[in-house]
Amino acid sequence: MLQTRLAAVKSAFYFTYERDWRAAPAAFWVHKPVFGVQDAYEPPAPMAIPRFGYAILHVVFGAHELQFSALAQLEHVIDVLSRKPLPTSRQLSCGRGVSVGPNGHWLSRFPRELKSPRKREKLVRMLSAIHVDIAGRWSK
Repeated sequence: MLQTRLAAVKSAFYFTYERDWRAAPAAFWVHKPVFGVQDAYEPPAPMAIPRFGYAILHVVFGAHELQFSALAQLEHVIDVLSRKPLPTSRQLSCGRGVSVGPNGHWLSRFPRELKSPRKREKLVRMLSAIHVDIAGRWSK
């Protein structure tokens, strides 16, 4: 019980810097290449910070850590986890327009413990609060 209370006091998120923004689980599914334009994505890919790399948001929720490399990814995950019922990874992977998934979709790799309606509700509230806190400081 004491450990649970201490975990709630701990910071819920932090940033690190990485060489590649595509390593975040939702990156492939959110940022779709613009046809005919090299290195262009919709929504736009995150911008690297000179001498540091790409800012990666780490969100700690219980024993799990979620990673995002762009605000658009955080918004997408909040949207998907807010849905009732939770969509299937097959439904979501069809929206990408390529023959990848559904087993490779971020939702199929999402921790099972966080998929229950009660946990998702708590997680969405926390992700939404983090979104409000960082939206102005973290570029899309």
